[in-house]
Amino acid sequence: MHQDSLQEIEILIIEDDPITADSMSLMLKEFGFAVKGIAHTLEAAISFLNKEHFDIALVDIELNGTRSGIEIGTMINNLYRLPFIFITGISDAAIITEAVKANPAAYLVKPPNAATLFACIQTAIQNFSNKQTGSLQQHPAADFFFIKTRNKLKRVEWKDVVLLSSADNYTVLTFQDKSEHYVRSSLAMTLKFQVPKHLQESFLQVNRSEAVQINCITEIDEDEITTPIRKITITKAYTKEVKQRLNIVG
Repeated sequence: MHQDSLQEIEILIIEDDPITADSMSLMLKEFGFAVKGIAHTLEAAISFLNKEHFDIALVDIELNGTRSGIEIGTMINNLYRLPFIFITGISDAAIITEAVKANPAAYLVKPPNAATLFACIQTAIQNFSNKQTGSLQQHPAADFFFIKTRNKLKRVEWKDVVLLSSADNYTVLTFQDKSEHYVRSSLAMTLKFQVPKHLQESFLQVNRSEAVQINCITEIDEDEITTPIRKITITKAYTKEVKQRLNIVG
């Protein structure tokens, strides 16, 4: 396993509600992100900013009854030049107008679910790279995601992923150019939450540890599927599903 393939996107959580913070931390870790720290107060947040390296931050707009999250967001934008996401349950127009000035890369509305959290992070990184400010408007999950390699965030397209393979506590993503990337997430988690909902039908699990993108199947021979990468065995438990999804009669 190449060392670059094990790099994880590092996230800082700034949220005054411990239950919300712990819930997001658990979801992020299940997705293979690294949680660099959790700050519940303005003072703790500033301490983390001064000591810890991170790639993106999740920042609650209201910390301990004040709007100090906006102050933190402004610091991250002006001093650290890194993307951040405002977490909010607020609909007050005046507060949102003030928050926009901090230039967040995206907004995450409370309470976040797993799929929304993952999609929001991808959107935020994309907006930041394009120098765009995030919007409260909900956007559909994107056809791309970001991986960290050589300490840079690289955008990759789901259409270029040929195989998803389970390897211990990791999922191996194999691309059309035969390169691989490891994410610290189970195959089930990857298929359910990281692959966008509108693309999940594009992937077909053919055995306990492997799923293939249907468009990349070049040949089917009884219990074996051929892809540009390699041949994959179809096990009995998945034969019925494979035949139904690929319209195979007999």
